[in-house]
Amino acid sequence: MALFYEQFVKRENVEGMIFDVDGTLLDSMPVWAHSGERYLATLGVSAPSSLGRILFSMTMQQGAAYIKNTFGLEQTADQIQAGIIGIVEEAYRNETGYKRAADLFLKALHAAGVPMAVVTSNDRPLVQAAFERLGMMSYFTEILTCREFGSGKDSPEIFHAAAGKIGAPPSGIWVVEDGLYAIRTAKKAGYRVIGVADEASREDAENIRRLADYFITDYAENVWNEGKA
Repeated sequence: MALFYEQFVKRENVEGMIFDVDGTLLDSMPVWAHSGERYLATLGVSAPSSLGRILFSMTMQQGAAYIKNTFGLEQTADQIQAGIIGIVEEAYRNETGYKRAADLFLKALHAAGVPMAVVTSNDRPLVQAAFERLGMMSYFTEILTCREFGSGKDSPEIFHAAAGKIGAPPSGIWVVEDGLYAIRTAKKAGYRVIGVADEASREDAENIRRLADYFITDYAENVWNEGKA
């Protein structure tokens, strides 16, 4: 069977694409998972490998407070948060790369004339830093962030705003996501969905597989699973 990124445009009616960023286009989740450890290392403090799992369900503010209290740091929670953000920003500027074959998928869609937009929970400066380094900016008509838009992916408004920028109805647009809650939102709003496997969403993989129209490990795999939605 041919590669997924080669076959998708041939098989499907595609009037537009809406992409998530972290864990979907960029292999950036390890950056977040180890950001606390890397920050502590700059202070000469060794952290257990379990720290990332502990911090995963916390906000940045909660995580900073946890690190301060757990490791007895002199720095304030605000200083710790700023330090962690600095670690993450540096990684996006210099390290973070594509998910496997994501660049080939974008090139194939661009060559087919498919308009694309981004909807992300991340902050614009981080996304743009990575996109500019990787030469991705020209692919997208719009980058919408949840912070700037004022609404998260638990509500369809931000997806509809991206669809408006693309100029197509939800029925003709595909949303590419690794987050179960965002996939649920998009499906309920009438979009079709490609679910992308990522370590950060591993526990939700079976639910994503059942809900998404396609579930892929990466964009170049020879076999993909069509969902039952």
